[in-house]
Amino acid sequence: MGRSNISHLRPAGFDTFWFGVCYYPEHWDAETRALDAERMAAAGVNVVRMGEFAWDLMERVEGVYDFSLFDETIAHLARHGIKTIFCTPTAAPPRWLTVQHPEILRQDRLNTELKHGSRQHADYSHPTFREYSRRITEVLAEHYKDNTAVIGWQTDNEIYCHFSDDHSPATRAAFIAFLKEKYAGDIVALNRAWGTAFWAQTYGSFEEIDTPYENRPTYPNPSQQLDYARFLSETVARFQHEQIALLRAANAGWFITHNGVMSKTDYRGLFTQDLDVLGYDVYPFFDTNPTSRPCSHAFGLDRVRAFSGNFIVPEHQAAAGGQAPYFHNAPEPGEMRLFTYRSIARGADSVLYFRWRTCRFGAEIYWCGILDHDNVPRRRYAELSQIGGELKRVGPALLGTSVRVEVAFAEGDYAATEAHLTYPLGLPSEGTAAVWSHRWFFERGYAVGCVHPADNLDGVKLYIIPHWTVFDPAWVPALERFVERGGVLVIGARTASRTLDNQVTAETLPGCLAKLAGVTVEEYGRQNKGDLRPQKLQLGETEVESADWYEVLGLQGAEALATWTTRHLVGLPAISHRKVGRGHVLYVGTYFCNGALFDALWPVAGKLAGVSPQLVEHPAGIEVVVREKAGVELWFMLNRNETATRVPHPPLGQDLVTGTTVDGPCEIEASGVRVVVQRR
Repeated sequence: MGRSNISHLRPAGFDTFWFGVCYYPEHWDAETRALDAERMAAAGVNVVRMGEFAWDLMERVEGVYDFSLFDETIAHLARHGIKTIFCTPTAAPPRWLTVQHPEILRQDRLNTELKHGSRQHADYSHPTFREYSRRITEVLAEHYKDNTAVIGWQTDNEIYCHFSDDHSPATRAAFIAFLKEKYAGDIVALNRAWGTAFWAQTYGSFEEIDTPYENRPTYPNPSQQLDYARFLSETVARFQHEQIALLRAANAGWFITHNGVMSKTDYRGLFTQDLDVLGYDVYPFFDTNPTSRPCSHAFGLDRVRAFSGNFIVPEHQAAAGGQAPYFHNAPEPGEMRLFTYRSIARGADSVLYFRWRTCRFGAEIYWCGILDHDNVPRRRYAELSQIGGELKRVGPALLGTSVRVEVAFAEGDYAATEAHLTYPLGLPSEGTAAVWSHRWFFERGYAVGCVHPADNLDGVKLYIIPHWTVFDPAWVPALERFVERGGVLVIGARTASRTLDNQVTAETLPGCLAKLAGVTVEEYGRQNKGDLRPQKLQLGETEVESADWYEVLGLQGAEALATWTTRHLVGLPAISHRKVGRGHVLYVGTYFCNGALFDALWPVAGKLAGVSPQLVEHPAGIEVVVREKAGVELWFMLNRNETATRVPHPPLGQDLVTGTTVDGPCEIEASGVRVVVQRR
């Protein structure tokens, strides 16, 4: 098992659409739990997730194990047709462990020790913590290996959710070991890769190296920071790998997931390749703006799919949530259902809600669940039941399908993201630029998504790279083939400006992409006060004010698609166009963070690529996504408007949600959903 051959087109591989809730029997007495299984089953729930924070109950005293509460709960749920995903409980080690071994505690960027009393306080690289983690995992795996009600496992919980840095002595030793392995013990090679000749940072041996903590007089070394980020990801990948090896040895039939997506983890690397399916915890209301929330939710789903394909949602927001400093808005009637279908449309092959019942104690007393504190079912339970009933029809049809993508944004590369963070220059990140651009296509109903440049570009017609400073030259040949076969490639400013070591490339920009783009960057600059010294460019009949950044392009086989019209840049190329084979390459010498630029640029790029909205007369506020497999298309239409909306030319076929046939114009109620099946 495992998924080393990852792709945005890969289904999760389930034979059942799992629909469920996160369950915490350890938080409730038997009387409160009495009706849980019956109520869950009545709502269509067929799976729960449990155990991720219960190490202290499973092993109250070192070496003495008691799983009786979970055994009884799993058996009771199974009698109602509900399976269990169990979790390794290593995100919150018990107090006796940190008392006996305080050396396993993490240290922050100021070298302050992080104490027990919350979660994620243990050092993932510490040999002692790793040993205890393996021990509890092995005991659990052995205990449940023959329990047919346990169908899969989640490793740990939301690794690096709250923070990712660690500067403990054990982490420093592990960082040094990581560097020795990466540079084959050659300190000269490390010095060259890090550029340590700058500011007298040259190291005489690996043992002289520290982690990049904060108490330095001035700015850190960006190449060291990038390697440290790689190390942090490698650390948790190896930590998780030890658990996965034990679980697979006990029962090779279990599927294994992890619930992310957090910082400082390469989700296209070993961490995800080890899993059968990546998990994504979906909390749309972290975007507090109801206008942008559907767009940010959609982009997050597309981005996660770029890592490894379809995914499971181990935690999906069902209600208002918050910690001590904040509290989300409550989803209004129908919003939980609408958000659920958006998650499913854009790649979720199973969904579990956080949580079954709202907890009355602890740090998450207002992370609300399906049931309120008083254990009374109300409208959220009714909405859960409605979704559960509908998914008995929709779920089986989804299995084996992937999301259609015609317009794709380059996303999902760990080095590209981390390199920006080491040296941002006050500019929007590549992810932020992608979010803004993605929204333009999303709101107009295009088949938009995210695809990594090393992935399969079949079906993609327009591919956009939003300002990836670090760009691997190994990706270029596939992009050349994509364009030669008829694809349109759009490259954002500053792409390929740094090496994989996070140094500025010696090549004239755009570096390894210069030949394909047919341009050189002859001048560039930051626009810090664009309102005082505006830079504008002319694209067709439209003059557009640029934002954040400008570049002057030298044409080396390309032609000018747009020119600068202000200040010392007047008449110089700003956007280039080169015909390559049956396709086209555009290089854009400014940033993708400007609505006026989008309105001028994306229709041009879309026309070249032959892409258009998926519906004729696309109504505002209607989201359209197609999931497909050989011979079958599932057309999702979601109405995020607060009023009913008419769709003049919908896809025709059976609607799995209502059980009716769509044979002409249809009206979708506010927050309504249609899933229309078409067979080819």
